[in-house]
Amino acid sequence: MAVSGNEGQCALVTGASGGIGLELARVLAANGFSLVLLARSRDKLQELARELKASYGTKVTIVAADLSEPAAPQAVFDSLKDAGVRVDLLVNNAGLLLEGCVSTIGLDDQLRLLQVNVVAMTALTRLFLAPMLERNSGRILNVASVAAFMPVPNLAVYAASKAYVLSFGEALSQELSGSKITLTTLCPGVTDTGMVQGTNLGNMPGMMIMDAKTVALEGYRACMAGKPVHAVGLANELAVQWIKYQPSWLLRAIGGVFGKAAPPN
Repeated sequence: MAVSGNEGQCALVTGASGGIGLELARVLAANGFSLVLLARSRDKLQELARELKASYGTKVTIVAADLSEPAAPQAVFDSLKDAGVRVDLLVNNAGLLLEGCVSTIGLDDQLRLLQVNVVAMTALTRLFLAPMLERNSGRILNVASVAAFMPVPNLAVYAASKAYVLSFGEALSQELSGSKITLTTLCPGVTDTGMVQGTNLGNMPGMMIMDAKTVALEGYRACMAGKPVHAVGLANELAVQWIKYQPSWLLRAIGGVFGKAAPPN
C-alpha cells in the first residue's frame, strides 16, 4: 500500500511509459499520489497502471497523447479539467534526443524535438500553473539535463533545449517566490533509458551512467523540498558548480570533448 502523507494529491507525469518518467511514477505512487500518466503508448501506460494499482492501490488516469502535436498540451489540460481532475504536481519529463551534426539531422526532426522539449513543456507549465495560482498550492518538476550548463556539439539542439528548460525554470521559480507553489528543475547526467540506448552516449563507461530509479528518487526528494535546481549525483553537482565559474571558451572546449561521444552522422 502507498505511504501516507500525500493521499488526495494527484501528479501528472509526462513521458511516463519508460525511463525516468516510469520510475518517477513508481516513486509518486509509493508516496501516496494518485496519477495521471501521459505518453504516446497506451499499452505501456496500461501495463504500468496495472502494476501501480496492484502494488500501491494507486488510482491512475491514462492519457495517450503525442506532445509533438502543437494542440496536444491544451487538449490534455481541457480533458482533465472536464473530468474534474486536479493536478497538484506536474512532472514535465517527456523529451526527445537527437545525436549528430545540425547539418545532417532533418529539420523536421529538430523542430519536433523543440516542440516536445521546449514548447509543450512551456505550454503545460503555463496551463497547469493557472489553477495552482488560484488555490495557491502546487508543485512543478521539470526535467532538464547537465547538458543544460554548456554547449555540446553533436547534441546541439538537445543541449540548447535543456538550457531553455533550466533558464525558464530558474526564472519561474523566482516569480513564484512568496507563493506556496514551487518549481524544481532536475538535471540528471547520462541515464540508462531508452532515449540513450542505441546512441553513442550509451557507450560511455558504466560508472558514468546513472540508473533511472536513482534519478527519480533524487528528483522526487528535490521537488518535495522545493529546491529550485537539483543536479543528480555528487559528481554532477560538483561539475555544475565548477562550470558556473569557467569562461565561455573553456566551456566550448569541454563541450567539444563530450561531443566526441556523439560523432557526426
